[in-house]
Amino acid sequence: MRSVGLAASPARPARLVRSRLDDPAARASLTEEAYNALKWRILTHDLRPGGLFTEEDLSRLSGFGRSPVHQAVHRLQYDGLVDILPRKGIVVRAFSGRDINQLIEVRLPIEMEMARLAALRATTEQLNALRVRLAEGRTYLKHTDREGLMALDRTFHHGIAECTGNQVLMDVLENLHQRSMILWFVSVSSDRRAYDIVQEEHEEVLARLAAHDANGAADAMRRHLEPFLQR
Repeated sequence: MRSVGLAASPARPARLVRSRLDDPAARASLTEEAYNALKWRILTHDLRPGGLFTEEDLSRLSGFGRSPVHQAVHRLQYDGLVDILPRKGIVVRAFSGRDINQLIEVRLPIEMEMARLAALRATTEQLNALRVRLAEGRTYLKHTDREGLMALDRTFHHGIAECTGNQVLMDVLENLHQRSMILWFVSVSSDRRAYDIVQEEHEEVLARLAAHDANGAADAMRRHLEPFLQR
């Protein structure tokens, strides 16, 4: 079967050696590497939406062996980035406005309540850690570093979840944020002003948390997430 939907890019040389395959820790590491590599190529549309691939295709294109690619594909399916079609292959999902809205409709009530709880429960140490992390955003903005800002967005929201002390909420948010990475390529413009707005919204959420203003924190989170809805 021929792959369909590949943006031009050179294949990487095979990376597996037998000794690493025999080591469980190394296998897990290779799976993580393959997962991150394939996820990035999907998010950047290097593997185009609607593209049909086999595991052999993805192994060749990524430079990883079939075993780590197989495990990585199932994680990508869990993230909602690919669909696995029996006896056909792996299809890169194309995200519609409806898909984005469904994601934000779930995130809004969960993260508004998360912000409210965090404002009531956050410790001084946790708030200071959030300040330090968020300050890094100014450096990322200076260099228009989308990858850095994506990582910051995820760790900032996860840090707020940690402030609640609710492990169930943290687990739910982890899955939602895996799915939400696509927003940086579908809903967030690549110009500097769009990144500035996200940073400013994060800073406002943090200010409400630091003031222990539960309702204000929830409202700041609402204002941060609502613009992602596709009208």
